[in-house]
Amino acid sequence: MARIAPRARSPGTDVFATHHGFFVVRSDAGCFLQAPSCHTPEAVEIRSLHPTCRGGEHYVGDTTSSAIYILRGDAFHRTLDLSVAPSPDALPLHPTCHGGDHYTSWDGRFSIIFLTRGMVLSVADLTTGAEAEETPLIPAARCGLYYYAPDSTHLAFLHVDEQQGLCSHIFSSTGHWEVLPIHANVASFLPGGLALVHGNSFGAWEHVKLIQNETDEPLPSSHEITRKVGHVEEKLANWTFTSAPVDLSMALLQAQFSLPPAYGGLGLRTEQEEWEMVAEEGEELRVILQPRQKLYWWQYVLGLGQRPLLFCRCLKVTRSPAPPTTVPLPSSDTWDADV
Repeated sequence: MARIAPRARSPGTDVFATHHGFFVVRSDAGCFLQAPSCHTPEAVEIRSLHPTCRGGEHYVGDTTSSAIYILRGDAFHRTLDLSVAPSPDALPLHPTCHGGDHYTSWDGRFSIIFLTRGMVLSVADLTTGAEAEETPLIPAARCGLYYYAPDSTHLAFLHVDEQQGLCSHIFSSTGHWEVLPIHANVASFLPGGLALVHGNSFGAWEHVKLIQNETDEPLPSSHEITRKVGHVEEKLANWTFTSAPVDLSMALLQAQFSLPPAYGGLGLRTEQEEWEMVAEEGEELRVILQPRQKLYWWQYVLGLGQRPLLFCRCLKVTRSPAPPTTVPLPSSDTWDADV
């Protein structure tokens, strides 16, 4: 089963909740998801992320209000809407609040999660670090990919279960623990989520033409190769779009293909490919075939699960029915090779 890429390996990506619902931020795609709940299919909306709201190290929601905090380095900005510019004045992050793996806000306080230390630091104010309290993070809650506060009394984290897929583990200091599946409309928007929902990415050479000389003499000949080029536009999830980028599907697929195989990707960059709507193109070939020679023409295709979604322009030729062994796309350099 493919995995969801964790927040630490997907800069500018985070999840949080406010009293408006559940949010997923994707800086790389320039948009964010908003839904009343991450567990149901209703009203899953995609909106454009304001350029000044991109690239946050952490995004924190206040479950008792509309407030959203964007943390970068040793400062943070406050906003009520990620589709507009946040307050221009950055607020300082108190030294005791630096270096957290995840940040949430619940019950009128901020919780800073330090996974390696197995500890949660709770403060009343991020700028002063006032009323700091440390509590241990139970071992079962230290494996989360993303953390958020679903309400004023619980914390939650996302984790991929082999049986149920992506789930939200909701827990409290009183010992309450509940596991709920994340709906596919929400899971699809997370890094690696397209592979989790639709199947792992694949890249393969597809045979498009065989030309051959069945005589014992050299044979000059001309042939037309017709092939598909471009992007197959398919519905990735049941999303409602409100001022979302028109090329959102392209951006999410490019990001998915660039992920390493551990997260259902290929580790390949596809930005330079033809991402217009798929269309057939013809190409004239003039060759001199040697006696009894066969030439096999191939095209590289990428997709999810069993569905081809991107037909690359590149053609390769072989003298045997075995496909080429090279990959005509550059490797993504944003991920460690040993992921």
